[in-house]
Amino acid sequence: MNNLEPIEQQVLARLLASPELYWDVADQMTPAHFHDAIWKAVWTGLDTCHKEGSFDLHLVETNAPYEGDADLVARIKSLAAKGRKLTAAIEDLTKPLFNRRNKELIAETFLKGQKALNGDTRAIKLAEDVIEELQAISGHAQQANVVSLGESAEAVYESAAQPETTGGEAFSTGIRQVDDLLGGGLVDGELTVIGAEGAAGKTALALQIGEYIACEYGPVDFQSKEMTAEQLTMRRVAAMSGISTHAMRRGGLSADDLEKIYLAKEDCKRIPLYIDSTAKTTIEQLHIRAKANMARYGTRVLFVDSVKAMRVKDARLDANLPARCGFVISELKELAKTLEIPVVALAHEVRTEREPLQRLTRKELFGGSNMEDSADNILILFRPEPILLRKEPKEGTELHVKWQTDLINWKNRAQVHADKVRMGSGGRCAELVFDGPTTTFREDRGHQDGMLL
Repeated sequence: MNNLEPIEQQVLARLLASPELYWDVADQMTPAHFHDAIWKAVWTGLDTCHKEGSFDLHLVETNAPYEGDADLVARIKSLAAKGRKLTAAIEDLTKPLFNRRNKELIAETFLKGQKALNGDTRAIKLAEDVIEELQAISGHAQQANVVSLGESAEAVYESAAQPETTGGEAFSTGIRQVDDLLGGGLVDGELTVIGAEGAAGKTALALQIGEYIACEYGPVDFQSKEMTAEQLTMRRVAAMSGISTHAMRRGGLSADDLEKIYLAKEDCKRIPLYIDSTAKTTIEQLHIRAKANMARYGTRVLFVDSVKAMRVKDARLDANLPARCGFVISELKELAKTLEIPVVALAHEVRTEREPLQRLTRKELFGGSNMEDSADNILILFRPEPILLRKEPKEGTELHVKWQTDLINWKNRAQVHADKVRMGSGGRCAELVFDGPTTTFREDRGHQDGMLL
């Protein structure tokens, strides 16, 4: 397994002769898969050319960081000529290189664990770190799951031949009108994005839905990258006890209020909602943690707060916020498909000047075209009250009179708009009431029935 130089040459030969094959292995291969310095350099040059969008053999040589005595241009041209005669599939050629690299990584991981044990490191923390590294190695080792049209058709037939069913399970959000917008609720394998302006209450809504699902269906994985677990929990304790978060922070509560908070705290212990508030988490780390949490808890739904707060390993991509958000969105869709559970992600607006009563659209959320392509459902939470309070016009003007009327009309009121839905009907909205002290939403029967419109 160690002497794989002929395989390394064949892999490079095929990629130099047929550049389009690069994309079949680009997300898995690194220079570390090659042992010889010259082949590491050729791969690096080839990889750089493709990522910069221009490819030819001389450019490969220019971008190859090789300082040896060999004639690199001649080697590259020779490999390209050889590659035109090879017919083996690139996936088959690369497997021995992946297997060797994975064995090396596993050995390094266990050696690291052994050294840590000798240093008297806590065993549980050590085991978790080793498991996470092994899962990362395993994830990189996975090849694409390719099936033929015939195999897929066989599966379609077997599904059609089953007795009649009502289809896959949809997870209710606990708010009937929102379920109606989604065509029944949250569905396995789908990515649902909830977008809103700042301070509209999207985290509160997501947490409320997450708690309902945890109580009704089972474990929920809530990845909070903007608030701590304690901050989120205080909101749910407020909702369950009826005691405002402000009162809890202030202290000096009565015995009756403390009893309500105590009972809410005990109820929380029975709810399988797991909060991870680790900061600066990359989307690559999230993949690993989500899979580990599914194995540990049996996750039914994953929440991610938020798209904007997620990071990526690539430094250049990480520094480009719009591009990073687009990449995160596409990766969350892949995660939903891989885990076969619903994923709900919260999205921020791209800052623009907008009138308080002008509703956001999907095009104004961080995520760009990937938002439209990858998200199965896009819900827009519209709650103008906090925006109106921040933008009070000068007193005594006509604008101030209109502002007062708008503020009265939207007091404690919110809407969820279906900007894009896969199974429901787009363009509709759910009318909600928002209770600020307990940060909870409920259906607004008055506006729904036309009594207050």
